[in-house]
Amino acid sequence: MRHNRDVETFVKAWVERNLRDEGGLSNTPAEIDRLAADLTGAARAEGISGGDLNRALGDIDDYLTEQYRQISAARS
Repeated sequence: MRHNRDVETFVKAWVERNLRDEGGLSNTPAEIDRLAADLTGAARAEGISGGDLNRALGDIDDYLTEQYRQISAARS
């Protein structure tokens, strides 16, 4: 089990690299599912389990959807 702070640091860096505003954010359920799978895979490669992600973030789909909202709001 990883510390929440370590998981949050990893996820923040992952989000900065992978959620970019390219003029039209796509936060469709299919895109969120794809990103959640990518995030989970990248986390596992770093020794972070799905349970670690859930403890640190809550629901991954909800977390990523909120990140999209924040990026979109910052763009406006």
